[in-house]
Amino acid sequence: MSPSAVIHWVIQILVWVIIIDAILTWFPQVSRYNPIVVALRSITTPIYRPIRKLIPPEKTGHIDLSPLIAILGLYAVGAILRNIFAGG
Repeated sequence: MSPSAVIHWVIQILVWVIIIDAILTWFPQVSRYNPIVVALRSITTPIYRPIRKLIPPEKTGHIDLSPLIAILGLYAVGAILRNIFAGG
């Protein structure tokens, strides 16, 4: 498998993890201590943390934009890396 394909799949998996994590926040009955939620948050929290420092939800009407920004950032980084590996 080419490095470009690996980058593509890693980014797709991360995007889906972020989407699932964001959707789970819509269901308050899902325990934050559920092993699946804990696993998802262990992946997404390090991605969200720097974004939330730059754009805290308190500044955006308590709407957390970090999942959206993280997805856009992942796609941008992925495109850059794929171009680097495709050109090299």
